[in-house]
Amino acid sequence: MFKNKNPFLSGLVVIAVISIIMLLPLKKVITKQYFTSFQIEYIVLSTKMFLIFLSGLLLVKKLEEQALSGISSEYQWSFKYINLIPFYLFILGILGFIGKDLLSINIINVLLLLIACLLVGFAEEFVFRGYLQPIFIKKYISHKNGVFLGVLLPALFFGSSHLLNLTVNDNIPQVIGQSIYAACIGFFFGVALLKTNKLIPIAITHGLINFFFLFGSLPKLINNKNGYSEPTVEPTLTEQILSSATPILFFLPLLIIGYIILSKMNKNEILNKINL
Repeated sequence: MFKNKNPFLSGLVVIAVISIIMLLPLKKVITKQYFTSFQIEYIVLSTKMFLIFLSGLLLVKKLEEQALSGISSEYQWSFKYINLIPFYLFILGILGFIGKDLLSINIINVLLLLIACLLVGFAEEFVFRGYLQPIFIKKYISHKNGVFLGVLLPALFFGSSHLLNLTVNDNIPQVIGQSIYAACIGFFFGVALLKTNKLIPIAITHGLINFFFLFGSLPKLINNKNGYSEPTVEPTLTEQILSSATPILFFLPLLIIGYIILSKMNKNEILNKINL
């Protein structure tokens, strides 16, 4: 049943399941009497991502492609340096909150943000790289550019899944931009999985990238000494497009690096991992 799945149908089902979980009205069951709005948001996100992770883990186990999914004990964690390539994104994230009042941070909020981001990393990597990518690779491995398609198409599904953010964000250019750079980093992570043989380090890297980029959104992090925020002005459509296109430039190198690494890989190494 799982060995001959239609990859596109599987991708649509994955996005449908993620959509259902993300639209669960869990905020209604958490009282504001004990938690702040920030804490409620990330408690809900953590819960939903945990459910998605469990779904992904179950699918990966059912698929029985442990080597392709990166959870096989038969294959050692190799080329570990590849997991360090996205490190520059950590630095970019850190630059975003330099100069802010770090002493005002609530440590509970930091831990909650870290847990939520790691769960996002594990949920998305197990679903898209651990489950969906092996299905696409098995489908297209016999084609001339089969490995490339087997990595690219799940990355595109991963990027398109971020369009779900339109349900909570009316900044359309921002959401589209997020989907594009998610596809770029998804492609890199897909290549990294094939090269390093291990999914968990990739999930951790994914989660940490999210953490450093979202750290600046912690409550009470302010940019000015007087402790007040400048009034916000609604950006124009052009400004929205420009601000949304800029992050793509930061993630585009990962797409290029991933393609270079993939072009140098031996197809037989991947064939040996497939459970025929």
